[in-house]
Amino acid sequence: MPESGSQPQEYELTRLHGSATRNFRVRSPSHHPEYLPYATTAMLGRYIPEANPNSPRAESLLAKLSKRSTMLRIQTGLTALVAVINTVAWIWAAATHDMDARGVGTLFTGSCRDAANLNKVAHLILNGLSTLFLGAGNYCMQILAAPSRGDLNKAHAVGDWLEIGVPSLRNIRKLHRQKVILWFALGIVSILLHLVWNSTLFASMPFAIFVGTLVTSDFEWANDVWDNSTTMGAIRPNLNSTDRERVFGIRDRATNFTRLGKLSCLELYADSLKSTGDVVIVAKNLTSSQNNGSSLIQGWINGLTSDQWEYANNWVCGADSAASSRYCSLDLARSLADNWQILTWEAPHHQRAVVDYCLVSEQADNSNRCGFHFSAPALCFVCVCTLLGCLFVLLVARTQNVKSIVTIGDAITSFLESPESFAIPNEDSTENSHQVQDSFFKRVFSGTKKCRVSLRSAPWSPSPSTAWYHAVCPREWFISCTFFLVGLSAVIGCLAFALVEAAGQGIPTDLSSLWQQGLGKVNGFALIQGFVHGGLTRSGFAKQVLLTNGIQLLVSCAYMIFNGILSRQLVAHEWVRLLKTDQRKPLRVSSPRGLQRSTYMLSMPFKYSLPAITLFIALHWLVSQAVFIVQTTVYQSGGGNILVPDNNGSRIGFSAISIVLVIITVLLLFCSLLAHSVVRKYQNVPPDFPRIATCSAAISAVCHPPEGDTEAYLFPLSMGIIDPGHSSHGRTNWLIISTHIYLQEPQNGSIVVQPVESKPHQDHMPEGTRISDTEALLQSSMD
Repeated sequence: MPESGSQPQEYELTRLHGSATRNFRVRSPSHHPEYLPYATTAMLGRYIPEANPNSPRAESLLAKLSKRSTMLRIQTGLTALVAVINTVAWIWAAATHDMDARGVGTLFTGSCRDAANLNKVAHLILNGLSTLFLGAGNYCMQILAAPSRGDLNKAHAVGDWLEIGVPSLRNIRKLHRQKVILWFALGIVSILLHLVWNSTLFASMPFAIFVGTLVTSDFEWANDVWDNSTTMGAIRPNLNSTDRERVFGIRDRATNFTRLGKLSCLELYADSLKSTGDVVIVAKNLTSSQNNGSSLIQGWINGLTSDQWEYANNWVCGADSAASSRYCSLDLARSLADNWQILTWEAPHHQRAVVDYCLVSEQADNSNRCGFHFSAPALCFVCVCTLLGCLFVLLVARTQNVKSIVTIGDAITSFLESPESFAIPNEDSTENSHQVQDSFFKRVFSGTKKCRVSLRSAPWSPSPSTAWYHAVCPREWFISCTFFLVGLSAVIGCLAFALVEAAGQGIPTDLSSLWQQGLGKVNGFALIQGFVHGGLTRSGFAKQVLLTNGIQLLVSCAYMIFNGILSRQLVAHEWVRLLKTDQRKPLRVSSPRGLQRSTYMLSMPFKYSLPAITLFIALHWLVSQAVFIVQTTVYQSGGGNILVPDNNGSRIGFSAISIVLVIITVLLLFCSLLAHSVVRKYQNVPPDFPRIATCSAAISAVCHPPEGDTEAYLFPLSMGIIDPGHSSHGRTNWLIISTHIYLQEPQNGSIVVQPVESKPHQDHMPEGTRISDTEALLQSSMD
């Protein structure tokens, strides 16, 4: 049941229990056999029916939904629903829409605003489906990585231990082969889906292929003929015969073109994503007699290589020596209006043509040419992965007949129901000689090859406050900090690359200018070159998808590390809180019974998980705005809306201001985690006590309640030692978990039998003080 809703019942139960046992100090239990010093369902169930797990009132809706079997059925249903939706969508899209050579089909063509809104809604749905599916897979992976009681018994029998309550790769190596195979299978499916899912649907921007010609000032009355025999040298050599005919044919059509001044022409053609009509540029300083008798100085087809559209407007600004290495932006183009020149590449002596005016054909409205598309290969891949994932989740639900111990509450419940057998150490014993080899990282930080945790009688030495930082071992901090710093360095490197590229093309790089460039906005100067340059082929498009989504996978890895650290600290908090005998609470378990609390989420409570998930969702979105696929839909020039699907292409774009925000968000996450780890404190516990919270052997060591307290796991309980005046079993100095009414927190300096993280240099002990082999498992390289 919810933690907040259980507090009145916990108070009432404690009050009734105290009332029933208030005379226990002065009278023998034999005088009042019905009043016991610990909680039982027979006694408290009469006052609070929910305390009895067999009572109908204990079976609340939340408790029923929290049952392991119910949750696994829900996860199976969710994955099946997502798999069916993906499969139906793929079959419908592929069967009812034409596709290009890359397997890309068009679902919608129209207003750019409508296409953008449709893309946003579609990706919200995609992210919702992926969250449901990957969340179900993550739930099952946590179940698979959690040991059963049999796994714990097996590990303890050979002096080993397993981790409880946290995501643990350590456990994977020691679990049943079937669970390991299923765990890896679900992990691989999740990774593959991360790489592809967000690229199944995407929007596009229009791009027109148009004819461009530079002509002499007398071309309107010149008598020359434009054909291969007379103008061969003035045509781009990569044009085929059909393209050449388009260039030659513009002369006859130019009589119907609209005349524009230089500034208007520059503004129209500086943005290659907005220019849609054929253009004739008239030079005022060259005549046909100066061009071997031809009025055609040069001609080209603009945008034939549509995956390189950022170069399509180079002819506009290229003749200016100061602008030759700069990106031809609208502002730069406007500055050239007074003396606009175009550099000729085939004319004699490579002259500069001074532009007089332009003649332009009919223009189309590109604002109504945007598209929304699907990738059939990506959809097919996602369908296969979701169907496999659904099968794996179903196998988890069908094969997990043995209850896994997921939370620390599950472990305490199991060990209280069936305690392991321990011998009581002598009070003067201080060491256990059993040692376990530790990892390389532990040796780096400890300076030794040995490190152990042992069950022994030792002084209780609490520290007034211990930072949450100490709940995580140095090795994990080292790995986590290294990952974050390497990742942050890579992002800073990307920002440096973006700024250098922009500065090299004459683009301002101050913060205000970067903000004006926009979040995720496409800019011709902000496109990635190299092996992912071409997006005209299926393989090229696949490379771009993997690169852009691979960065999202790194964000998910960062979340797993962040979640792992915070989960360890929270498990330690739950462990330490058991020492507060005046703040008893029922256990938080994955399958609640009676007064036990449900887990909500397996790793973290909502008050921690929701802010963390929100921040990482924001980080995912910022990354998607920082590096993204730029898809173009190619049209013929003019207003006819004639598509050229074979020339559709894609590029990878980046946004510098988005990268800046990614850096800020990563720093915020990392610094908030460090600050939380330093500021939050465990009060009045031994410094090493929080770090053993996830050790199965340490948990087992304190789960030895007094005789008769067999139902402690069902009620509010705490950890401590029993007042010597009210102990009937002689273990007055044993740290235990119990509902005993006279359980109290150990006093500073008192000798207590407790699980203790031993110091590396303490390697020997007298033979007579050695603990049993079962206890030796408590010595380990505690991480």
